[in-house]
Amino acid sequence: MGAHTNGPRDAAAHTVRQRLRAALERHGNAADDVELRMLYEQLGRPRVAAPGLPEDVRAAVVHAYAPGCGASSDPLWRAEALCTEPPPPVDSAERLGRATAALVALGAVPQPPMPCGLYHDGGGGNFDVILYDDGRGDPDRPGELFVSRLGLFVNGNDDDEDVRAALTAAGFHWIDEHAGGTAVPALDVLYFGEWTSLCVDLLLFQWQD
Repeated sequence: MGAHTNGPRDAAAHTVRQRLRAALERHGNAADDVELRMLYEQLGRPRVAAPGLPEDVRAAVVHAYAPGCGASSDPLWRAEALCTEPPPPVDSAERLGRATAALVALGAVPQPPMPCGLYHDGGGGNFDVILYDDGRGDPDRPGELFVSRLGLFVNGNDDDEDVRAALTAAGFHWIDEHAGGTAVPALDVLYFGEWTSLCVDLLLFQWQD
């Protein structure tokens, strides 16, 4: 017996992906391709369902990873990246300066930001780390704030409510443990030598050696 499907709806979704995959194969990553954009609009701007994924996070992840995603990824991701506007760029100095200023205003005595590679004693990635005085009196275990380079996204100790509130007030989106665990399905990223789909936390705050 053949595999069970949901009938016309599954067939239509399959056809949409086939048409977009064929268009992507013809045009590659040409974001200015008129034919591809017209087809995307005609098909109703289809997207991969990703429950719980906020729109600002989705936009950052799509435009950072989908153009170079693995071959087995859902073609809707690449189409979305090529046919939608990317988020506005955030100047690195402004981003880190804003985060540092929020900690200073809180009296948290932040240290100078460092790249994640320096924090991990090797490798590299797409975020920076700011160590700060979390008021616990242990100089060997300071507070840690992780600041993504993909946009105004930060995470750290979810229990440090004052820091979380200060960064949120400064315009950052705090990615807590729940939000960070949100899956981004069928978007394969090269991670430690293997193509795999990752959760939000590993996409916004990625380090590799």
